[in-house]
Amino acid sequence: MSLTFRILTLCYIYVMIGLPLYILTTGILGRKIRWKYLAGFCGYVCVMEWMSMLIQLVTYTSWDGIPYDDIVLFTIHAAVLGGLMHRGFQIPVMHAVTAAILGAFIYLTSASVITEAVNTYSPLFDRQHFLVFVRLYLPYTFCLLLSMFVFVILKKAEFYRYFAALFANRGRAVLILMVSYILMCSLPVLDILAPGRMPDAGYAVFFFALIVVSLFLIQFAAMYAAGQDKIKAQEETILQQQAHMELLEELQQEIRAFRHDFTNLFSGLTLQAQAGDLKGIQDFMKKTSSYFDEKLGSEIAQMDGLNRIEMYALRSLLTAKLAKMRQEKIKTVLEVLRPVKKDQAMDGSDLLRALGILLDNAIEAVPAVDGKIHIVLLQEEKELYLAVANNYEKTPDMTALNRKGYTTKGKGHGTGLSSYRKIIARSAGCASRTYLREEMFVQELHIPVK
Repeated sequence: MSLTFRILTLCYIYVMIGLPLYILTTGILGRKIRWKYLAGFCGYVCVMEWMSMLIQLVTYTSWDGIPYDDIVLFTIHAAVLGGLMHRGFQIPVMHAVTAAILGAFIYLTSASVITEAVNTYSPLFDRQHFLVFVRLYLPYTFCLLLSMFVFVILKKAEFYRYFAALFANRGRAVLILMVSYILMCSLPVLDILAPGRMPDAGYAVFFFALIVVSLFLIQFAAMYAAGQDKIKAQEETILQQQAHMELLEELQQEIRAFRHDFTNLFSGLTLQAQAGDLKGIQDFMKKTSSYFDEKLGSEIAQMDGLNRIEMYALRSLLTAKLAKMRQEKIKTVLEVLRPVKKDQAMDGSDLLRALGILLDNAIEAVPAVDGKIHIVLLQEEKELYLAVANNYEKTPDMTALNRKGYTTKGKGHGTGLSSYRKIIARSAGCASRTYLREEMFVQELHIPVK
């Protein structure tokens, strides 16, 4: 065989490693294949595999029979592919790397079984080119077709939805990362523990069953985790509903008290009218207007604003936070200038978490006396504008805001901003802005409409 044919064969094999890895990872994450990133990753794999081979040639060493060959190379491949997915799709790094490792496990297992079976059971041919085609081109091409089949199955089953639920909690995320890595290393390690095994039908069935069972167990664990998160969300919704009912009851009591006070005030107005005291009547009207605003105006404005929010979970969250602000004697203004639509480009749970972090930070930052918070929601044609502004005791250091853990409230606070930035980073089209204006700390969030 010519040198050119050998080089082309190696390049083909290396491309057939990169393609399935990328396809499987995008299937696990539920993303569309982006050809630019696919080409870049395949190019990277080719370079790394050539470097690995050259190192062996230069150092006169062989990695055959050593499990660290596949483990080290595919660990690096998974890390690079995870970083690529993080950059291209704004997916959290741990989530993306775990998906790449799981994809590497599926590929390594299927490729090893297929290539070993072909090399063991295929007959020998006199023509070397045909032998290379049967023992190299054919199995690696079949691995690519198998990865495309798995990609379609994962997309149809919406595996990515369940898989993503495992990363809502950091502890679960670390656990699934470790499990995926152990699975990826299982077959290379087995090559050392049982080097003389025969790739018979039972062997193939076992490892393909391992892939199916592993994916099933991961999906089952994810469904359980999602169920627990849903129960927790329902409990929070119930608490928010209770806060909403308390607000209604409080408003009803205020109306009753105002009605009683207004009857007494109106009696005094009648006497002034009979006496022709015009100036007294004018003073009475001013006092009554300010009295009304103090007693009921802000509550009615808040209720009116809440009723303009079509997204029930968002309305419940704001109701709960407003109730907390009233308990802490924080003066609050809520402005919902137009009806807020249900359909926003940001995921509903991410929207609630982001706004919840902004509101919690504002509640923590206001002075103990005379705290003020101003909340604005403006639904426009192409985006939803959110703003939370609060006064403060200590002027925030705007240059240090992006530093992890920064807070003006001391140790134990300030952990929410890093989570908030991660949410914004993974939500396509969303943008945030933070600034000081008129002794108020303002945080804005722009969310595109679907």
